[in-house]
Amino acid sequence: MKNAFVFLIIVFLAGCSASPSKLASVAKNESARLGVTARPLSEFSDFELKPMELSAGVAERNEKVKIAKQLEDSLRSRLLTLIEEWKADKASPRTVGTLVIQPKLQSLRIVSGGARFMIGAWSGDSIVDMNLELTDGKTGTIIANPRITQTASAMGGAWSVGSTDRNLLDYIVEIAYQYLVDNYKKQENK
Repeated sequence: MKNAFVFLIIVFLAGCSASPSKLASVAKNESARLGVTARPLSEFSDFELKPMELSAGVAERNEKVKIAKQLEDSLRSRLLTLIEEWKADKASPRTVGTLVIQPKLQSLRIVSGGARFMIGAWSGDSIVDMNLELTDGKTGTIIANPRITQTASAMGGAWSVGSTDRNLLDYIVEIAYQYLVDNYKKQENK
C-alpha cells in the first residue's frame, strides 16, 4: 500500500511539470504580447549577454539570490546557444554594432515545496518579474525593455504540491528566448 501511494505521488508530480509544448505555447503568446524591438536584432554584428542584475529586494535575501542564480544559469545557457546561432548566420545584413542583452530581476518569490506541502495555498503566490533590456552598445540607445512576469497562483501551487512554483523559472527563460527569436526573425522580412 505504501509503495502504491509513493508511486501515485511521483506520477502526480511528474505530470505537473511543464511540458516542452506547454512552455513553447506560453512563450509564443507572451512574446507576442511584449511587442517588437525598435530595430531588427538581425542587424547587429555582435551580441553581449551581461550578468543578471538583481534588485535590492532580491539581493538582500540569500534564498532569493540562490534562486536568482539558478534562473541566471538557465537563461545564460539558453541565450548563449542562440547568440552562437546568430553569429553563425551569414544571411543577415549586420550593419549595426553590438546588441547588449541585460536581464534585470526586479522581483522574485518562489514558495518552497516544504511550505506548499505543509500549508498549501496559505503560502501565497509565487512570482518572477524580470526586465530584458536590449541596448545598442555603440550608442547606448535602449531598443527594447520588455517586462517578463509570470505568477504561479497559490491554489495551483497547492494542488501541484509546488510544481507550478518550480516551473516559473523555466517559463521566464523560454519567454526571454522566444522574444529574442521573434524579434530576430520577424523584422528580417520587413
